[in-house]
Amino acid sequence: MIDFAIVEHPLASAYLTTLRDKNTKDRSFKSTLDKLSYLLASFAYSNLRTKKINIKTPLEATKGEAIDDEVVIIPILRAGLGLQNGFLNIYPDAMVSHVGIYRNEATLEPVKYYFKFPKLKNKKTAKIYMIDPMIATGGSSIAALNLLKDRGIKEVTLVSILTAPEGLDSLKKHFPDKSFNVKVYTIAIDRKLNTFGYILPGLGDAGDRYFGT
Repeated sequence: MIDFAIVEHPLASAYLTTLRDKNTKDRSFKSTLDKLSYLLASFAYSNLRTKKINIKTPLEATKGEAIDDEVVIIPILRAGLGLQNGFLNIYPDAMVSHVGIYRNEATLEPVKYYFKFPKLKNKKTAKIYMIDPMIATGGSSIAALNLLKDRGIKEVTLVSILTAPEGLDSLKKHFPDKSFNVKVYTIAIDRKLNTFGYILPGLGDAGDRYFGT
């Protein structure tokens, strides 16, 4: 089942505007995407569980909290790497998986070329965060999510910058029931896809602009 949430924050809106602007240079695009990754991570990580621990301050003993979840970050290669820094830097204990999927430009169908996933203590309780700047047709996201579903994962948080209505509809169609739950965070739902499968108004090819290719 797909649960959907818009990330509403003044900085998110401002950063997105910078990313959309065709006059934004590669260096500025990369630094803006990096800053945005921290903001998105703070929203996505809000479902982490904590446990009580005992600590000592410089003055006395007290109680605190520590993260009590296995955490896995999965960037969809290659554009997803642009969102990795925020997720990993604010929680360095997270494990990093990778899934390599590219879109066939002729058919717009996803093609998988790499997948590496860690061994987990408990698949039912682990927190999985899949990151990909764009959900266009939804093909890459669906292919990656199916890889996790086939391995017994029951719940995933999918984080993007932009989502096309067609992509969101496709996600809902492919994961209609509660046996596999996907929480989607995005900053904006754009107007539509063009005939080449690009989001309009969008921001172009996030991977190309991030890596300068």
